[in-house]
Amino acid sequence: MKRDNIVSKIEEKDLEQLQQILKDVFNNNISYEKMKNLYKITKDNKDIHVLGYYINDNLVGTVTLNILTFPSGKDATIWDLAIKDEYRRLGIATKLMNRAEEIAKKEHITRIWLFSGFHRKCAHELYRKLGYDENKDKAFVKNI
Repeated sequence: MKRDNIVSKIEEKDLEQLQQILKDVFNNNISYEKMKNLYKITKDNKDIHVLGYYINDNLVGTVTLNILTFPSGKDATIWDLAIKDEYRRLGIATKLMNRAEEIAKKEHITRIWLFSGFHRKCAHELYRKLGYDENKDKAFVKNI
């Protein structure tokens, strides 16, 4: 069945396309083998949703929603919102984000954390438009 203009979970057959999108957008050089191993670990995890947007059965955009459980309840994080250059400004990122938020609402999540590099100014415009508040909390990161 041909996938067209839908948002759904990424399938194993899409990993090469996903790898290329992440490389192009984030300069992420994750190996195909590592990506395949991560896919195997996460594909049945109900708390990790790697979503894809397809046109003519080709993956053109992705976002990851990760649901986190704490003693105080559940939150979620958004990671790796990435759209192929030639498909930007067509509303695909908004559709991916809306789908991620729908999943979060079904899980009774009331707060989504979104992390983005300082240099991604266009992405930040979208996040603001979608109601994300960059001044509410502060994240600290340490590479180890």
